[in-house]
Amino acid sequence: MGKKRALDYETTDPRQLEAVANPRRQDIIGRLSVSGPLSIRELAEQIGARPTALYHHVERLLGVGLVVEAGSRVRNRRREQLYETVAARIRLAKAHRDPRQSAAVANIVSAQTRQLARDFRVGQQSASRVDDGDGRNLTFFRIVGRPSPAQLARINGCFAEIIELMWEANDHDAELIALGCVLAPIGKPKPAK
Repeated sequence: MGKKRALDYETTDPRQLEAVANPRRQDIIGRLSVSGPLSIRELAEQIGARPTALYHHVERLLGVGLVVEAGSRVRNRRREQLYETVAARIRLAKAHRDPRQSAAVANIVSAQTRQLARDFRVGQQSASRVDDGDGRNLTFFRIVGRPSPAQLARINGCFAEIIELMWEANDHDAELIALGCVLAPIGKPKPAK
């Protein structure tokens, strides 16, 4: 295998942001960051796609440096290239805060919501679906509220804790789950300048 990958990677590169504005590529990045290194065949098995449907996406992610080659192995007398993400955690926080990247980030959010809808449909058909209790692994919600500054701080603290729990979740015997969230003010828009 290659060198040990970094824990965190923060991207603001427009080429990388454009590359992740695609639901399939977001799924590939998510699965490789948790389960990698993987071959295209293994990745296709996890996603439920044909390997030929993934080559273009993996090549695109390789081309912008979000995915790297992570060695190879022989399986059934065939050499398989292995891939992993450039880091265990690929972050977009700086891009999100940069007003010049607002269109790119909006495209990423749009792609993420499409992928989340796909994830939910797969979850509805899963034999391991659990709808209630502490083991619940399938749910959805959209809540509109008016939190006070203290409540908003608490909400954001809970989000930070949940995100860290998901980053640290690496039980290889457990099933993969996807978790997504959008927090957005939906009140009056900013006045035009």
